[in-house]
Amino acid sequence: MNLLVKKYFGIVLAVQLFVMLGQAQTAAKLGDLPLWFTAGQGESPVFMAHGRDSEISILPDGVQFVLRQSAQQTTAARLEFVGANPRAAISGRAEMTGKINYLIGNDATRWQLGLATFGQVQAAQVYPGVNVVYYGNQKRLEYDFDLAPGVKPEVIAIRFAGADKVAVNDRGELIVRLAGREIIQHQPVAYQISGSVRHEIQAGYKMVDNHTVSFSVGHYDAHLPLVIDPVLSYSTFFGGNGVDIAWAIALDSQTNIYIAGQTLSTVGANGASFATTNVAFQKTFQGGSQTGDAFIAKFDSLGTNLLYCTYLGGSSDDAAYALAVDGSGHAYVAGATESPDFPHSDSIPSGSTISGTIVSGLNIYPTDAFVSELETNGSSLIYSTYLGGSSSEAAYGIALDASGDAFVTGFTYSTNFPVTAGAFQTNCGFAYTKYYLYANAFISEIASGGNVLKYSSYLGGTNFDNGYAIAVTNGYVTVVGSAASTNFPVTNYINQVVFNTNLLATTNIFLGCYLNGSTNPTAGLASDAFVASFTVSGTTLVPRYVTMLGGSYTDTAFGVAVNGSGDAYVVGASTSPNFPNTTNGVNLTSYARTNAFNLTNAFLTKIVWNGTNAVINYSQLFGGYGYDAAQAVALDAAGNVFIVGSTTTASNVCATTNNLFGSLKALNTGSYDLFITAFKADLSTLLYSADLGGVNADLPGGIAVDAGGNAYITGQTYSVPGFPVYNARQATPAGNLDAFLAKIWLSPPSLPVLTASRSGTNVLVSWPPVPSTQLDTNSLSLVTTTNLLTPALNWLVVPQAPVLTNGVYLYKLPNTNQVRFFRLQGF
Repeated sequence: MNLLVKKYFGIVLAVQLFVMLGQAQTAAKLGDLPLWFTAGQGESPVFMAHGRDSEISILPDGVQFVLRQSAQQTTAARLEFVGANPRAAISGRAEMTGKINYLIGNDATRWQLGLATFGQVQAAQVYPGVNVVYYGNQKRLEYDFDLAPGVKPEVIAIRFAGADKVAVNDRGELIVRLAGREIIQHQPVAYQISGSVRHEIQAGYKMVDNHTVSFSVGHYDAHLPLVIDPVLSYSTFFGGNGVDIAWAIALDSQTNIYIAGQTLSTVGANGASFATTNVAFQKTFQGGSQTGDAFIAKFDSLGTNLLYCTYLGGSSDDAAYALAVDGSGHAYVAGATESPDFPHSDSIPSGSTISGTIVSGLNIYPTDAFVSELETNGSSLIYSTYLGGSSSEAAYGIALDASGDAFVTGFTYSTNFPVTAGAFQTNCGFAYTKYYLYANAFISEIASGGNVLKYSSYLGGTNFDNGYAIAVTNGYVTVVGSAASTNFPVTNYINQVVFNTNLLATTNIFLGCYLNGSTNPTAGLASDAFVASFTVSGTTLVPRYVTMLGGSYTDTAFGVAVNGSGDAYVVGASTSPNFPNTTNGVNLTSYARTNAFNLTNAFLTKIVWNGTNAVINYSQLFGGYGYDAAQAVALDAAGNVFIVGSTTTASNVCATTNNLFGSLKALNTGSYDLFITAFKADLSTLLYSADLGGVNADLPGGIAVDAGGNAYITGQTYSVPGFPVYNARQATPAGNLDAFLAKIWLSPPSLPVLTASRSGTNVLVSWPPVPSTQLDTNSLSLVTTTNLLTPALNWLVVPQAPVLTNGVYLYKLPNTNQVRFFRLQGF
């Protein structure tokens, strides 16, 4: 199917120290520990922290750190605060529940037991009125300067003793070159807190001499609070011996997870059957050589237990592109099929046979869209139907209303696509002249039970128009996609002027009235996003508005979510330098790199209905110097907005770098990475923004969010091996391209407390179980090392299984006359 911590009114400077391993930086691993501090015994304890390949000592007037280059070679460096108080008082803050025990040799008098650990360390009055607070963020040491009112930032100066070179790059980052390696400090963040409101202050580095820097602080610019800590909960491959791609994801009321896509795999991981044999509706592969069969898989809420997986397809190529789940756990899938024997049951009229016909002389096998509903255990079909005309169709979006009606969108090449009386557009907008050059979007509603086509309409003009996503909430139906037609059927459109940046255009244009891309010198290739909103009235859809959304170049909407008021959150990609950007909400304009060179940025636009026409409430571009596209969007119960997309930009310019853990990162480690960006409900700030991926291309399929704001993402990965996995059901890939499933906590879970004690000549290591709603305790392993600088992946797994005694998992280990460190793998 070829179509197929701070003082009020004072200033805070937040600085991050990020250690890189030479020219080839390795991605943060899911098993890395968060950076924490431990205090030695004595009247003046030394606070130390251990990062991956680094050891850090907090001093009154700076930081001493050791970087491990190899097993035999280390490099020492020192960060000095010039002119600082050498007797500044150092104290631990945010004491953690975990303790450190040093069990050295047979002489118990030398053992150090129960050393406290801390999440922060403060050096007080380093300069008059200036405290320094150190804290960890996974492999990063970060530190804030806490300035009392009236203290000027210029009193602070930082020298890097022994560095080969110190410089500020074009991104405002401080680069410290040391023994062939680089230390990067990200651009400082400064802000003031007035009452409960945080105000961002422009800040940067200023070179004092070749090895010393200070800070320059400007006037109020914008704010970007960082208040939530996302954590990767689990991540797993899912695939078999062929190519597997997941295009969509959904959750049920029990937070079970469903994914759907396409597969060429005839055998699953480890030689097992790809489709679970006990309940699968279709247990054997039947598909073609291009996309194979569609598949649907259901996991429990932990993502580690596969409840069912079934093929869905016929003898030719099939793919599932969209997925929705009702309150009972029935999975509804939509996609495209070339198979004349695609499974069908209780179909709509004309939906029991494929409608497309072979194009004479072109060897093209047209596709039909399909819509299927599966039983809760995946064992049978409630209904399954073709949807199409005599040419080709594909369904890219599906959504459900409370009664179980399925609303579907996609594209059609057919002039005889099934439409219903009274539809918004009963005739196709194009004249059929050349195959596959013209298309319309469509909107169809299939009644609960599957055998009635309740509503169906074309949506398009004389060029190529495509529906990519659909959302249904409280009687509002919203469709988004791309439109290349200058006569796309708009109504009650966005009434906003966009000033044209195209030198060949002589007039300004109305944003929502017609195709803005038509003013592009390459007008035939340009498109605008479109947004169409309807209300359900009996058996018909009544339009509220149909509007274009874009600038003078190419813009496409790939995803949409709708809140209870019918407001539409639209995401996609834009190459237009004049794509609408509002001034309210979090300002991401400085992160937008779209320009006349047609770099592609992601966008988020919120559209509201004022009773007369569509109005842009919020709109922002964001991205870097590469390709950035938002693929899908979802809302949580609080109205927070979660976006997943793809990026080729070297670093995530919107990354909230001080609250990223494990394999959530700010840097792109592959040709394509996924990005995940979450906005607060009022769009006033970012909750978090991060990249996720391996060394090759990793692409998103979809995103779903539970009531607590935890995000579930699926897609495809070429990083096999290399894609970060954690708590994985399938830790290794089974093919060259596998699907994946990942969950990201909005807030960290309660982590298990690991304790160690002496029992005669043995050491007892134990921890209590973690609530199953947060973590699968059985997936945790005890790992050990004799050197805290050992990379996470090289810690040794303790081979014996723990014993569950009185609600505690317990290991009993012999004394080996060595210093031993223990931790639970994954933390």
